[in-house]
Amino acid sequence: MSAFRYPSVFISHGSPMHAFGEDDFSTMLENFAASLPKPKAVIFISAHSVSSETVHILKTEKNGIMHDFNGFPEELYQIQYQCNGDPSLSDQISQLLIKGGFKTSMDTDSLLDHGIWIPMKHLYPKGDVPVVRVSLPLNLTPAKILKLGHALAPLREEGVMIVSSGGAVHNLRELRWSHKSLDGAAWATEFESWLVSMLQKKDVDSILNAEEHPQFYKAHPSQEHFLPIISAVGAALPGDQLNILHGGIEYFTLSMLSFSLNSDKLNVENRSLH
Repeated sequence: MSAFRYPSVFISHGSPMHAFGEDDFSTMLENFAASLPKPKAVIFISAHSVSSETVHILKTEKNGIMHDFNGFPEELYQIQYQCNGDPSLSDQISQLLIKGGFKTSMDTDSLLDHGIWIPMKHLYPKGDVPVVRVSLPLNLTPAKILKLGHALAPLREEGVMIVSSGGAVHNLRELRWSHKSLDGAAWATEFESWLVSMLQKKDVDSILNAEEHPQFYKAHPSQEHFLPIISAVGAALPGDQLNILHGGIEYFTLSMLSFSLNSDKLNVENRSLH
């Protein structure tokens, strides 16, 4: 068992343009990684790598990436990131999930999506931390997604950090590319603020039933960017505290809310929400 309990982290990964860095979001990720001992591996659950009911676990020696987006500057498609996988950890994850009542399948040839490699590029730019991707099973209930996080939580005390990647508010239908630094939509700010309040209160039931919030379906026309919040909360352990790492709305409808759940106070500045 590791002497240090690694956090469960949720990252709103925002626009692929964050791959270029040199902004508050990338600086936050750099500072956050610097506040931790380097983990032996990172487990990533991403809104862009989904499955139905079976959980697909990436089992690779080396990971490649995909530029799974369209319409961006050509320079973005030239960015590369390389890191190893961890096959033994993949096997361990499968065993824990099967024990937790999940169906699993090993995936030996998928690439890391941008919800994984862009944050990793800023967390560990040298590519010196292995990554194991665990798919997000969209056909399972929020309560089952919570249980998925819980099944993985013991690995946090074995040198592994768990990162769930999505978006606290993610509405591409009303996105405004000219609106990056201006005020977000009132409904988007309302939902983000509500979510922070529920996290602070540790009100898991309200988060599981977030669709009852009047702005939920505007904030999430589809659920895949919200469910990683639930897996991150599910991976909490007794004694964890909430650290808000970043927040605020970009492009009118994309929340950048990011947080960690950990028992040790981190040497990283908590950022207030806009």
